[in-house]
Amino acid sequence: MGFALSNPEWVEARSYQQDAIRSWVGGGARGVLQMATGTGKTVTALMAATTITEQLEGKLGLIIAVPYQHLVDQWREDVQDFGGNPIRAYESRAKWEDRFEGEVAEFNRGFRDGFVVVTTHETFTSEAFQRILSRINRQELMLIGDEVHHLGASHRRERLPERIPMRLGLSATPQRFYDDEGSEALFEYFGDVVYEYSLAEAIRNGNLCEYYYVPHVVDLTPEEADEYLKLSRKIARLVMQYGGDLGDAENNERTDLKFALFERARLVGTARNKLDRLIQLIGDQGPVQHTLVYCGDGRVEGSVGDRTERHVDATLSELRKLGVHAKRFTADEDREEREELLAAFDDGDVEALVAIRCLDEGVDVPATRTAYVLASSSNPRQFVQRRGRILRTHSGKQHAVIHDFIVAPPRELRDATADDERFKTERTLVQQELERVQLFGEAARNHPDADVQGIPTDAGAIGELKRAFNLRQL
Repeated sequence: MGFALSNPEWVEARSYQQDAIRSWVGGGARGVLQMATGTGKTVTALMAATTITEQLEGKLGLIIAVPYQHLVDQWREDVQDFGGNPIRAYESRAKWEDRFEGEVAEFNRGFRDGFVVVTTHETFTSEAFQRILSRINRQELMLIGDEVHHLGASHRRERLPERIPMRLGLSATPQRFYDDEGSEALFEYFGDVVYEYSLAEAIRNGNLCEYYYVPHVVDLTPEEADEYLKLSRKIARLVMQYGGDLGDAENNERTDLKFALFERARLVGTARNKLDRLIQLIGDQGPVQHTLVYCGDGRVEGSVGDRTERHVDATLSELRKLGVHAKRFTADEDREEREELLAAFDDGDVEALVAIRCLDEGVDVPATRTAYVLASSSNPRQFVQRRGRILRTHSGKQHAVIHDFIVAPPRELRDATADDERFKTERTLVQQELERVQLFGEAARNHPDADVQGIPTDAGAIGELKRAFNLRQL
């Protein structure tokens, strides 16, 4: 049965994509492409698969593993553009198992030249999927790992099949932060980074748009400060108990410390003064169009009595009070609703989208011109992904403006004479915030200390935090 991937007529490989493919093929068809979000990793990977298909005279079993279900659907459409008829493997096994088994059997017997299956990381590492993979007795096999850093998690890397000879990893940030063991295992399996295309280079070449970066420093309310101090004491005590290693909330295996760090992150992410500053900035912005707001996943005090509401809903309510046509974009909206929201946002019918984490990986919002980041995790991957989504090029878009909200710890913790362990712990947490400021500022069109379009920066407050925690060299 015939099978061949081929580049569609509309695809014209850019020079950096050609370089990436050559580097991967030259590395023995193994390696990771570290390419900035928005620079066409999907198309580059499929062109690489097409190159391999041609070399193997049309024979190839291609497995594409992606982190989320909506990405399965996106990759399926892209594979169809390249002439493939992929199997979608996720959710109920009844939807995909029989077809996958059948095509593998035909591939083994030579009745079929190839197949393509697109699946989630979760399904890819499941027993059912791995069982079918284990039956393949041919060597014309290729794996594409999209957002490959996810596959380095301990429960996934143990199931990466050695029987697949050709392996291509894709990520803007392949290194697993605070997880050296996972990173090492990932690169040992896929190979080293064979090509890198940085954000600065992508902006310089016009593949991503330029941007202004405006950091804002806000203080906690007295009530929030009291809660913050309690959590800070708890975190410092636990860090001391576990040998002085703070680690990272998202990868820390110590449940009590992990929970305390998450509680602190939730408090910081939903700080009341962030919402007040947002409303002030939105009011000063003028006509609101193509605006994105990232919220925390916690709850805030509601407008009626003692009731609380989700931060995303409180933000949505405040924007609507200003007359902004805003919509929520969260995990509560199904796939069809999200597609409708993104289309309306692109057309300008929806002026602002208020999101939590759903826009972090794999969702395109190229029309975004202004973004307000009220909450970020300590993991650099999250804000790197968000920045890349915001900087995608779009008709009529000259540049983007990114507003980043940083919470200043209570004054008591900025005093170098405070309890040593508490001060050291807080210094690490503040350093993670200010490293983000530095990273965002390095590639920005403006210097972070300069006013942008009449918006004053909080450079003085950032400088004060650096001095208070002895972080002058950041």
